[in-house]
Amino acid sequence: MERKFNGYSISWTQPYLPTSYNPFYKRKTDIADEMARLEMVDRWVDAMLTYPDADAILNKIRHKGDTPND
Repeated sequence: MERKFNGYSISWTQPYLPTSYNPFYKRKTDIADEMARLEMVDRWVDAMLTYPDADAILNKIRHKGDTPND
């Protein structure tokens, strides 16, 4: 008795649920809340004495000009 193998096929699809995983869809805010958050971040930035990322870039530029090989 000869048996032929016909193979098999499997498929799977990731369910598309854009509102279940993204927290921005769940948050219900109004313009006043968003403006208050922006003002809060602005106050944080205004209170900073230095900006570490900008200082690192400027120091790198300054030191690059000091070396004769660059």
